[in-house]
Amino acid sequence: MKLRLVLLSALMIGAWYFASPWYTMWRIVDAAEAGDSAALEERIDFERLRQGMREDLVTSRDDGDSDFLDRIGDGVVRTVGAAAINTIVTPRGLAVMLDASPAMPGQDLSWDVERTGFSTFEGVSTYEDGTPGPVMMFERSGLAWQLVAVRL
Repeated sequence: MKLRLVLLSALMIGAWYFASPWYTMWRIVDAAEAGDSAALEERIDFERLRQGMREDLVTSRDDGDSDFLDRIGDGVVRTVGAAAINTIVTPRGLAVMLDASPAMPGQDLSWDVERTGFSTFEGVSTYEDGTPGPVMMFERSGLAWQLVAVRL
């Protein structure tokens, strides 16, 4: 009896480990296609997502130049970029990005799950023509997964 319980527990843990990322991806993509903001808010850490995108923006502007005009340009890009990130990284904005990217109009995305650790995975997308699409990075939060970053 104890052996059966141990085997059943191991089977359930293994099934969760392998199936839960796919289930999470399906729920997010489905919610995006349906425009279900509430479902997206449950599965996405929007503040962490915005903060990561702002940090990526600052890093992309750091080219080592420190002249006056370059600093002004960096300041403008950071200010405008941060405002754009705050406006776009919302349940509705993410739904639009995941459902239909303006970069590849008319092409659907296909998704794959790539494990990056026990508590992390990436949802990697590809357009119909084979062009790489957005990559969503997830971290485990209890027994659920939460979207914490997106690479475009």
